[in-house]
Amino acid sequence: MTYLELHQKIEQQISQLPPEQLSLVSDFLDSIQEKTTVNQRPLRRISPIKRGKKAGDLLHYAGTWHGDDLEDCLRLVEETRSQTQF
Repeated sequence: MTYLELHQKIEQQISQLPPEQLSLVSDFLDSIQEKTTVNQRPLRRISPIKRGKKAGDLLHYAGTWHGDDLEDCLRLVEETRSQTQF
């Protein structure tokens, strides 16, 4: 199917849609255009992952929780983790 044929087919289909379905088509087209815009953005440069670090290096951050939601976070972990069996 050529571009022109496809375009005409889509126009004909759109002209026959009721308003609520036309709104869905519009939302779909918006999402396609947003994805295209996002994919065209240049990638950000991030610093490389430093290899050779040890778990002990994390102790530097021990006891440095920032925020007032520690209890909520711990509750979420307890509720969403499955029990292990050994």
